[in-house]
Amino acid sequence: MWTVPTITIVYPSNVPGISYHNIMAATAMATPIAHKGAVVGAKVATMTLLDLMTTPELVAGAKAWQQQVQFKTERYAPLLGPEDQPAIHLNADLMAKMRPQMEKYYFDPKKYKSYLE
Repeated sequence: MWTVPTITIVYPSNVPGISYHNIMAATAMATPIAHKGAVVGAKVATMTLLDLMTTPELVAGAKAWQQQVQFKTERYAPLLGPEDQPAIHLNADLMAKMRPQMEKYYFDPKKYKSYLE
């Protein structure tokens, strides 16, 4: 977001106002109505990309706004340096213990036609 302008597209694929980091949100997102919302959202994202690719002045305007308005008073200061590595070792023991227990919940294409079933 600090390098190129970005767009956030919101579409109806979950319960309005729900907190997304819980099992209810995950379950709601696996329903046929949520799938329909995601399909419509994908169409909107595709048409937006097509507009951006075929209308260079939209991209130029977004970049100008980013540089002249958004970055007028804000600057990016990274917390991590180029030599910093992700600390994935911190949960290696936990994942080694939990991964086999999670495997029984993985999607099985032999059992279901799609994740919606």
